Amino acid sequence: MEEDNANSMKEMIVVLSADNMESLGSIRTWPGLLVSLSGDQIWVRGIPPDANDIRLRKLPAIHTYLADFQERLFLPGKQTPHDALKRMTWESLASFIKVELPVSALPGSTAGVFTIKLAPSAQHTEPAGIITSLEHWKAYADSAPLIRLQGLVFAACGSGEVLIMGTPVPPIPGQAFTLHDQLLLPAGYDFDPPAAGVFIAAHFKQETGTFIRYHRDGRWEKIPGSSFVHATRSAIRLTNID
Repeated sequence: MEEDNANSMKEMIVVLSADNMESLGSIRTWPGLLVSLSGDQIWVRGIPPDANDIRLRKLPAIHTYLADFQERLFLPGKQTPHDALKRMTWESLASFIKVELPVSALPGSTAGVFTIKLAPSAQHTEPAGIITSLEHWKAYADSAPLIRLQGLVFAACGSGEVLIMGTPVPPIPGQAFTLHDQLLLPAGYDFDPPAAGVFIAAHFKQETGTFIRYHRDGRWEKIPGSSFVHATRSAIRLTNID
C-alpha cells in the first residue's frame, strides 16, 4: 500500500529556513528545480519523488513532503494528506541562486594604492581548469571515456559558461586556467608583479573552497565551491542553463 502511494506521487518538496539558502548551492544545477520564498522559508519543488541523492539528504530541511498530482502534501510514509500546497510564485533554482559575479573591489583597485594587473608569463604552468560552453561540455561528455570524467567537477553559470576543474583538462574549446592557491588565472598569464599573487591569495584565505577567477583585464569574480558537482555523464546531460 505504501509503495502504491509512493508511485502516485508527482514530486518531492523540501522546506528550508531562508537562513540556509546557501546550502541549495549543492543542487543548484539539478534540472527542473523550482523555488519559492515564503516568509522566512524557502520551498523547493521539482525533486523526483524517489530521489535519494546524498546532497539532498544533507540539506537542512525543516519539512519534507511528497506531493501528488492534486498538489496535496503527504509526509513520507503516510497515506493521508498532511496539507495542500499553497499558491506561490516559483522561479528556477538556477536563477534564484546565481554564481557570484561581483565587480572587482580589491582595496588596491579602488583606493588607487595598487592596481591589479595580469601580464603574459614566461613560466609554464599546467592548466587546472577550463571555461567553455555547455554545448561543448555536453558533446565531450557524450563521447569521452568515463575515466576521463572521473576527478572532474563542474559549475554552470547563468551566462551560459561552464567552469570545469580537474586534470587532465578536457581537450575542448575554451579558456584554460591555471590554479595558484585558490586563484584562477588565464593560462599563460601571471600577476604583474608576480609577488602580488601572494598578497591577493592571503586576502581570500578565509574563504575556504571559493575560487577567485581573474580575467586578463584584471576583473575578477568569486565562484563558491558549493556551485560544483561531480562530472558524471548523467549530471552533465541533465544540466541546463536558463
